Amino acid sequence: MALMGTEIPPEEVGYIPDKVVKAERRITASPYDTEAWSVLIRDAQMKKIEDARRLYERLVAQFPSAGKYWKIYIEHEMKSKNFEKVEKLFQRCLIKVLSIDLWKTYLNYIKETKGSLPSYREKMAQAYDFALDKIGMDIMSYPIWCDYINFLKSVEAVGSYAENQRITAVRKVYQRGVVNPMLNIEIFWKEYCNFENAINPLIARKMQEDKGRDYQNARRVGKEYEVVTKGLNRNMPSVPPQNTPDESKQV
Repeated sequence: MALMGTEIPPEEVGYIPDKVVKAERRITASPYDTEAWSVLIRDAQMKKIEDARRLYERLVAQFPSAGKYWKIYIEHEMKSKNFEKVEKLFQRCLIKVLSIDLWKTYLNYIKETKGSLPSYREKMAQAYDFALDKIGMDIMSYPIWCDYINFLKSVEAVGSYAENQRITAVRKVYQRGVVNPMLNIEIFWKEYCNFENAINPLIARKMQEDKGRDYQNARRVGKEYEVVTKGLNRNMPSVPPQNTPDESKQV
């Protein structure tokens, strides 16, 4: 059985909803028809992952840079606890697809699946560092900086040496973040100042003087960046030019 040239494997032969048949026909005629793909995605999400995987593979082959589609695929595998497949999918897409939502999914995956390991703290810190190296410059990256700080603050530190190590680690992330143009940088700066003041007000004043000018520059650039990117649909898949008003705005 075939739908306008699209081969269907034997295990999927049977009742196929009319809307799915129509969507397949539309995609055969126009492979970048995102509305038709949305119909197939909704249908796949209601199936077992074994039956949906082939559709997801077609989807990410057609839209290899679309973070939202990789995220949908990965979350279905996660729901089915296919963690080996999840890790392979992350290996295929993370470095190439710099989507904040996709990277948040990656961090949540590490958090949920590695929590019982003795090396959990190290793995989690490595994952945050990895994420910030790749997408820390994104204007929407504040939640990831904030989550990393909260994670470091929550790490148990026994003894003055361990406590000093934790303070140093938190300070290092704050100082990287307060010079990064992003939304909510003012909140991040205020939290950093409060952090330093709670440790030593004298040192705090010097730290704030050292970083103050760079913070003000980052804040100014962040405001300009916000104006330029306002209204941008970050989840819009990459498709050939359509010459629509929405597309002109996106460009």
